Amino acid sequence: MNSLRKHLSYANIVATLALVFAMGGSAIAANHYLISSTKQIKPSVLRALKGHTGPKGATGATGPTGATGATGATGTTGAAGTEGVKGLNGLSALSTLPSGQSESGDYGTGTPGGKTGEVLEEAVTFPVPLAEGLSSSHAIYTDAPPVEHCSGPGHAEKGFLCVYSSSRELVASPLIKDPEVASHTLPVGTGRLGFLLQWLTSGVDAFDVGTYTVTAP
Repeated sequence: MNSLRKHLSYANIVATLALVFAMGGSAIAANHYLISSTKQIKPSVLRALKGHTGPKGATGATGPTGATGATGATGTTGAAGTEGVKGLNGLSALSTLPSGQSESGDYGTGTPGGKTGEVLEEAVTFPVPLAEGLSSSHAIYTDAPPVEHCSGPGHAEKGFLCVYSSSRELVASPLIKDPEVASHTLPVGTGRLGFLLQWLTSGVDAFDVGTYTVTAP
């Protein structure tokens, strides 16, 4: 006993008590658990915790349709577009071709199986009449434009008729005559309504085809 007393001291007693409490704390800690998932809980206990779920209630009736909203304000009117260019007034055979305006057309004649020395004639009517006929010096025939007053098909100077041959064989250049004069000898030039082309053939199967343009004086 004396030997035991010799080894007891305040420090030894405190150390011993600390060891005992430490062991007791571990035992207590061993009886506590950290739950991190519902799978760790017994199903019957989990149901008791959640409580009993009642039956699903019936869907309520659809509410009334709301009133229609007010009409929005009318947008501003856009700016007016610019006015287009006014077109020219249309013309007819009952009109008169205005000064400086032109009109064009085709002509053609031939003598299939004919003979040398025959006279061929082709009358051409203006779609829109002139105010008056043109003199002989203002009625020009050419197969090699440009020439004075007649620069090419589709063109004629003001107050001129230009007849443009595109192809011809075995005929001389025709005379351009006014068929509106009541005479056996027609004057050279044009009438208000048109003109007559007159050829003299120089062989069999003669022909002449082309275009014309007239511009009102």
